[in-house]
Amino acid sequence: MGLKLIKLTKAYEKQLGEMIDEWKADQEKNHTNRSPGSIFKNDYHDFDYYLAHLGTKEPGNGKVPDSVFFLLDEERDRLLGAVNIRHYLNDSLYREGGHIGGGIRPSERRKGCATEMIRLALDECRKLGIERVLITCEKDNVGSAKSIMNNGGILENEFVNEEGKIEQRYWIRIGADPHAIDPKNHYLAYCGLDCETCEARLATVHNDDALRKKVAEKWSALNGIEITPEMINCSGCRIDGVKTVYCDSLCPIRQCALGKQVETCGACAEKTTCETLAPVLNNSEDARRNLGVSQRTETEERI
Repeated sequence: MGLKLIKLTKAYEKQLGEMIDEWKADQEKNHTNRSPGSIFKNDYHDFDYYLAHLGTKEPGNGKVPDSVFFLLDEERDRLLGAVNIRHYLNDSLYREGGHIGGGIRPSERRKGCATEMIRLALDECRKLGIERVLITCEKDNVGSAKSIMNNGGILENEFVNEEGKIEQRYWIRIGADPHAIDPKNHYLAYCGLDCETCEARLATVHNDDALRKKVAEKWSALNGIEITPEMINCSGCRIDGVKTVYCDSLCPIRQCALGKQVETCGACAEKTTCETLAPVLNNSEDARRNLGVSQRTETEERI
């Protein structure tokens, strides 16, 4: 089979109808899932409307911009499945959904198509500048989990979703540098640290009160002041949403970056001489890498 991802056009109207009809019949008979939901939300019989409203172009109502591709078997001129690629994550997608959501039509399952579709989808993620791709699936969907792991997926954690089922979250690194974080990544803080792995953010995203308590105790000891679990709520330094009091209004690095209107401190000409940023750079190799600072700062050398 010669498989490739394509954008839907009028030329594939007949193939789309055949695939959707087969898929819906299986859903009604076997109560299988409707992933990706984007291909089922509208009636394909009105093809022009279906095509115009296939993807999400502007963020809003909990959605982010995305791209919808279809898996085409060129030799048979047959659509085998579809995949939805979100251009970035909001809090909801970070918890469940991830960057990639897709599915294979019933008659083409268990043939390796899902593994290949994910591989091709990762190529599209690279074009978008995504360096760490999140894919989630239900634990009992062994085939999906295998397809994700076949593409390098590493299981981060499991949780119980709103339907009471165990959901698994896998990460796949696809960037040229397996450690660096793209400055366009919304989870990269102004200072170069990774908000995505911050325990305060994780406690917020997962509404984990036990982790809030742990973070509050740790931060209280480090800062010599009382920090309560109720104060541990933060979406991330550069992401719209709730923040801790320190991140919101007290952090001098964030206030400086906001004032200069830079994407991160990596875009500031003073990053290697900044005394405010120096403590972070001098204690975090990751921050230096993410901001493009090759060595410890000149500020430290003068001390």
